[in-house]
Amino acid sequence: MLGTALSGGAVPLGNPASAASAEGAVVTGLDVDIPSARDHSGAHGSHHSRQRDKQRQSERERQRQRQNLLRDVTLALTPMQKGETDSRALPYNWQKTDATANSFIDRNSLSDITNRPAQKSDSLAAGDTSDSTQKSDPPGTSSTPQDDSTSAEMLAYLRDLAAKKQFTGSALVVRRGRVLARFAAGEANEEKHIPNRPDTVYRVMSITKQFTSMLVLKLRDRGLLKLDDPICPYLVPAYIKACPAAWRPITIRETLTHTSGIPNIEKLPSYLANVTKPTTPRKLIQQFVNLPLDFTPGTSWKYTNSGYVLAGAIIQAVTHKPYGTVLRDEITGPLDLEHTGYSRRYPPNGFAKGYFTLGSPAPLLNGSELFSATGLYSTVDDIARWDRAFGSYTVAPPATVKQAFTPQAPCPSTGCLNLPSSAYAFGWLVDRLQGHRLRYHPGLFMGYTASNMYLPDDDIQVVVLSNVQDTDTAGIARHLATLALDR
Repeated sequence: MLGTALSGGAVPLGNPASAASAEGAVVTGLDVDIPSARDHSGAHGSHHSRQRDKQRQSERERQRQRQNLLRDVTLALTPMQKGETDSRALPYNWQKTDATANSFIDRNSLSDITNRPAQKSDSLAAGDTSDSTQKSDPPGTSSTPQDDSTSAEMLAYLRDLAAKKQFTGSALVVRRGRVLARFAAGEANEEKHIPNRPDTVYRVMSITKQFTSMLVLKLRDRGLLKLDDPICPYLVPAYIKACPAAWRPITIRETLTHTSGIPNIEKLPSYLANVTKPTTPRKLIQQFVNLPLDFTPGTSWKYTNSGYVLAGAIIQAVTHKPYGTVLRDEITGPLDLEHTGYSRRYPPNGFAKGYFTLGSPAPLLNGSELFSATGLYSTVDDIARWDRAFGSYTVAPPATVKQAFTPQAPCPSTGCLNLPSSAYAFGWLVDRLQGHRLRYHPGLFMGYTASNMYLPDDDIQVVVLSNVQDTDTAGIARHLATLALDR
């Protein structure tokens, strides 16, 4: 929710409240004080009741003023449909041009990306700080001074890229709870000339892997699985009829760290030919279950979405719930990531349409084909909040957060995904930037590209999302992160 006044400074927020829209969707907004039947029955002739009525009217006015701060798109969580958690949004009011969309004032109107204070932990109490994550600041994102030189340099850089048509999308940089840059450029829909905005929803592709990995770690914490369990007992017979001999030694950990040897489904012609059509996890798995392995499990590293498809199936198997429901229950709901979710069909109305290059539309991807490997949609605000949840330990206990960031497999000599990196953790590439710990992950597929960079010791989050596939989001994010460190 947008928790900062347009003029700067924190605005206190109530808890989310829901109201049915004309189409039956549930619209998430600020608290609305609805009088109970008891309040009505005792309202007449009571001084206290009249006083309460005045207070309610005053509160309603305050709520109305706060709701005026909300942007055009208010995401809605709809009831489960056929066993899936879906999300929808009201269409963008794209005809109402937001002239200040990229201004200093607007970027300080950021969704509440700060978190609750961290709790004390056994691991920290024991002095385990060798690779610990710095706790994020308490709630209350601060406004950045309008003359801040770092912010000005970042915005000048992004505007220059946009002017050269080298950046289409949204970008956000946050340092210790202060918004340094919040920017959008280009069009979410070229045909209808709908502009991208700082709060535009994008498919984030492989950033999904951070979420799927954390779900597995959280389920491990609850005793529903073990990372070094073989995968086949969780998959037979619901997803595969029998376990291939080559799969018997493969563990859950190896599916998450790209060390299983299972070929990448994303490279299969059968997969690429059907990305616009609905499917099921079982049908996805059938495409690669009988293929020979690329290497003996646990002996090498090779990026593969197939492992994360299997991880999603295992999540469903141990929880007896759809992946999207588990995601909502365990992560997006508790962390208030209102604009983040998974749909077996499409993201919310008004989401950015994907393009291979400017003027070259990509296919309309069906979410069921992407599943737990690349299926999430989100905004830059929500991804930054997600990152800060690691620093405040609101996503998981400190020991689990530390494990999520701990190297699990060394990268090839050219780096994992040919990007600067020394190792792969649980959905995060491991690197250092100017000597500072860096955890990040890119996303790239069929019209979208993304980069989420998090420097845990510095409490810096850099999120760059684009709906034009040839945009260098990784390079842009790294440059912005470097600027954030230089000051």
